[in-house]
Amino acid sequence: MTMREFCEKIGMDEASIQQVEQFSIEDTVYTSYKRAFQEDKKRFFARLKEEENWHVFALVLYIRMAVEVYETFQEKEIADQVYFDTFSDFRIWNEECKKKYGICGLTECEWLSLPLELKIFRLGRLQFEPIRLEKAIETEKYTLPEGTKVLNVHIPEDGRLDIETCLDAFERAENFFQETFEAFVCESWLVSPKLKELLGEDSNIIKFMGLFENYGIVYPFRQAEQRVFGAIREQKEEYPEHTSLQRALKKYVLDGKEPGMGQGVRLRAEKRS
Repeated sequence: MTMREFCEKIGMDEASIQQVEQFSIEDTVYTSYKRAFQEDKKRFFARLKEEENWHVFALVLYIRMAVEVYETFQEKEIADQVYFDTFSDFRIWNEECKKKYGICGLTECEWLSLPLELKIFRLGRLQFEPIRLEKAIETEKYTLPEGTKVLNVHIPEDGRLDIETCLDAFERAENFFQETFEAFVCESWLVSPKLKELLGEDSNIIKFMGLFENYGIVYPFRQAEQRVFGAIREQKEEYPEHTSLQRALKKYVLDGKEPGMGQGVRLRAEKRS
């Protein structure tokens, strides 16, 4: 697979693909970075930031590594669709970099290293990361002890949060990971119960939240402002009001309130019945 084929399959725009093709990383430099990635990630990430034009350097480096890891996906008999969907995060964060800095590249290099290590997979609308609970989760109905194997759910900024596509993603995850986990967990502003003060029951966000049982809210955590407005501003009156969600959240935070980051848990299907 060529780098162009990879970029096209994950949906990158032609202008970004051309920049990727034009940016050269010498083989000795690439090999050095690859070794550092495998042996000393802290140094790897620090070294990346030292590169001139490090955003685009990181994008090209990561794409080259992703092309190589395709062989591992094949060996594990993971479908091509899962491979390309998983690495579509490179496209999403490249678009974010262009929006924020006006240049092609990546910024969230620690986060985007996970698919390169096969530690996270996108299955339909959602991403799933196998982890063990660092602390027990207690709800009114059950307790998941510390160390329990779960799937950490992440929501890519990639279109509508349609409830049917989310349910399909959970089903895919149960088939993909099979019996290796007990529940889904999600820490996100999208599962904060406080959003019920902003949105109606017909909202996709509220429907998505309803798929989980809440077990806490983390404060202070301004993830909602970051995601809804694109950046956190200390002068909250400057937030845009282009959508109904922006208008509702702006009024909410101007009133001195904060949605925080919700913590939700959803048992796998056979354990819910």
